[in-house]
Formats: sequence, C-alpha cells, structure tokens
Amino acid sequence: MEAGPKILIVDDAIEFCEALKWVLSHEGFDCSVAANGKEAVDLLSDHQTHLILLDWEMPVMNGREFLEHRAQNPSLLNIPVIVLSAAVNIHQAAMRLGATDFLQKPVDFETLLAKVTSVVGTSV
Repeated sequence: MEAGPKILIVDDAIEFCEALKWVLSHEGFDCSVAANGKEAVDLLSDHQTHLILLDWEMPVMNGREFLEHRAQNPSLLNIPVIVLSAAVNIHQAAMRLGATDFLQKPVDFETLLAKVTSVVGTSV
C-alpha cells in the first residue's frame, strides 16, 4: 500500500503530537513529529513533506521563528503550513508570516481533518 501525503507535526506537547499522529495516520496520512522548529528544519532537509502542522509556542525555535526561517528558504516555501496554537491574537501574525491557515487549540479533529484534506487533497 502506498503511503499517503506526508505531514510533519511540529509541537513540543508530546501527547498532543501522538494524538494528532494517531488521528491522521488512521486517515491514511504519513506523519512525522518534531519537538520544535529546529528539529523540523533538520527533518525537512531530508524528507519530502506535503504539509506542516506548526505550534506557535515552543522552545529552541518557535512557530514565528520557523516561519521567518521558511520565508528565507525557497525550498520550504512551497510546503503549506497550518498553525495550531492556544495563543490568542496570533492568527494575523501567522498569516502575515506565510501560514496557509490557522486553528485555535484545543483543536477539533474533524475541523483539522477537513483543513488538512483541503490543503493536501484526498489522495489517501
């Protein structure tokens, strides 16, 4: 069976990452996890990715810093990013920095699946 679209989950909350990975994997997506933006940058250099789900508040390299890094790297610009955050009033900042979409935490998994499918398609 061919793996579905590849999604990189970037979040320092391990339990949340595992829950997202479980839900998305059961829908046919191939998921990887990074604990912060720096780990994500390292993973992206070696792996093809169709979508990034990015937390805003993380240690080492946060969501803002990751999006700023992405803006300076043409090889990353074609990868859509959905920012997932409990932080309030960051939606506009995330969109200005190049995010494709934004979801407020706690995330409704049905809404998340609908957004993921709209971005990467239904090739699963």
